Amino acid sequence: MRIGTTDELFEALDHAFAEHERGDRTSADAAGFWERLLRSEGHPLNTDLPDEPLVDWYERDLLGETDGARVLDVGCGNGRNGRWLAERGAEVVGVDLAAAVLDEIRPGLPGGMEVQALDILRDPLPAGPFDLIYDSGCFHHLAPHRRITYLRRLLPLLRLGGQYAVVAFSGERQPSPSDLEVLATGNTAGGTSFTLEDLERIFAALRPVELRPVRADADGTFGADFLNAALFHR
Repeated sequence: MRIGTTDELFEALDHAFAEHERGDRTSADAAGFWERLLRSEGHPLNTDLPDEPLVDWYERDLLGETDGARVLDVGCGNGRNGRWLAERGAEVVGVDLAAAVLDEIRPGLPGGMEVQALDILRDPLPAGPFDLIYDSGCFHHLAPHRRITYLRRLLPLLRLGGQYAVVAFSGERQPSPSDLEVLATGNTAGGTSFTLEDLERIFAALRPVELRPVRADADGTFGADFLNAALFHR
């Protein structure tokens, strides 16, 4: 078969990435990988602390009203950020591939939060609109071509006037292979880093509110100097 549509091109690229041991980690086949990572002692993702920029934006009133707000927590992991928002009155839907981890945390979630095991690129998504879409660590694991799928699927779920936030590897402090190299090899190399300029350009459909490095010195929060954070408004 010869490629004749964008969907066929993306599926062919998906197949190439699936062939590499460090390839696609965004499909249901990668659930076990994330479950092991989220449970690994000492791994940055194995924490109950909310992200530093999330707390900072909330305290500076950049997120808008959280009481009663609908939030989609993309790549929610062990639910730490969604739980923090739910404790401040938000109605949170957390989505992640790590079904076994979601089963473990579900009984202890606050009343305003639910979690669903799904592939955000291929499975039906929770119904919008959402007042806030928060992505901490999912976007930087997408293969380059699947960023297009991500934007097409997720941004329409954000209501007019809503906020979108992303925390991703920092291109300024943790460079990674170029997209051309990743596409040529099928090796995602553990994740793609983005400069602040990259994030502003990729999310050009939204108005930037703040783009900055994540701080590692804020008490009671999770922060690491290899991360960037960006907040946008629709």
